Amino acid sequence: MSDRRRGEGNEKAVPPRGAAVDFALPDFVKMATSVVNTWSELNSDLIALAQSSLENNMAVAEEMRRIQSPTELVDVQLRFVRRAYADYVDEAGKIGQMVQKLSTEAMQALTPHA
Repeated sequence: MSDRRRGEGNEKAVPPRGAAVDFALPDFVKMATSVVNTWSELNSDLIALAQSSLENNMAVAEEMRRIQSPTELVDVQLRFVRRAYADYVDEAGKIGQMVQKLSTEAMQALTPHA
């Protein structure tokens, strides 16, 4: 039998399905607070991104009204696409960090206490 299957004796015992597990109430409160705070922060960031995108779109539309040549059109579009791409990449990084933080905190709170 492999060492992994046999175990080394340092694994935590998993309670049988349906068995009562003792979780500390303060840990659940802390986890719930963290979830609410993180989702609130995430929501605020997404609203800010939407507002920024709208402002960028309006600025580009205004710029495109004054375009005099095809070269200017391409330049305006490229600037817009680069700015939008950078904004979305930054936001994706922030969201990833928030989700990682939330997951880590939730797993710590969900660890059963013996």
